[in-house]
Amino acid sequence: MASFIVYDSIQQYRSDNTISEGQMSVDADPNFSPGSYVTDHERSNDQSIGTSISGVADRDAIEYAVGSNATADSVAVRFNGDDNVSSGTIMEFYIDTDRTALSAKGSLTAVSGAGWQVVDLTETTGNKFFTEFKGAVTNVSEIMFGKKLGFEVEPDANIQESFESQNTITRSLGGTEYALNTSDPQKIFTISFGNISQTFKNDLITFMENSKIEAKKFLYFDGSAYHWCRLSGPISFNEVADSRYSCSITMRQQIQ
Repeated sequence: MASFIVYDSIQQYRSDNTISEGQMSVDADPNFSPGSYVTDHERSNDQSIGTSISGVADRDAIEYAVGSNATADSVAVRFNGDDNVSSGTIMEFYIDTDRTALSAKGSLTAVSGAGWQVVDLTETTGNKFFTEFKGAVTNVSEIMFGKKLGFEVEPDANIQESFESQNTITRSLGGTEYALNTSDPQKIFTISFGNISQTFKNDLITFMENSKIEAKKFLYFDGSAYHWCRLSGPISFNEVADSRYSCSITMRQQIQ
């Protein structure tokens, strides 16, 4: 499968946005009504996959209201374990400008075990983004609406992987060394493109701007596995021919 990135294109993580728990009224074209239903619903929108929401029942929902209209064509969902539903649709997603007569833009069927799931949505512009649960779904730790940035070509073959340790080495007056380890090592990915179009360059710039360079996390799919990452710095472009560019992207995998 081709590589891609899913990033927050709706500015979902701004502190002045509103996240509300509630419930959908009916199965088809529902209305959203706020209320106390989902435990720790904010955990679905905190850029951390360490803690899951809980207390989910059929038709429970979460609304992400952003400050201005934005467009999304995908949603990435992280599960920290089994979803607790044997089969069928477990989540539906909506995008609109109000809370009534909502039309589903995509859905997710039952999954098994921990990991990321990416759902392609009907590309839609709005300022209210909803997730509805179709059953007592468990272990959801992040729901990120955004854009899927497909690579127009696969990265060059010389993909680099390294590790960044979180060790601080100190030395006593007598010369004995001591190590302080604060966390597990983080994997560093460096992917390169030798010849890309102006269009793909512009798409990468849009991704970088929406991610605020290192500030926000995103999801990188390398063709076989998902990685929760940050950029390690800005993307630099070199013009190798008329309107053709080369670039390298360095990403740091996140522990949570």
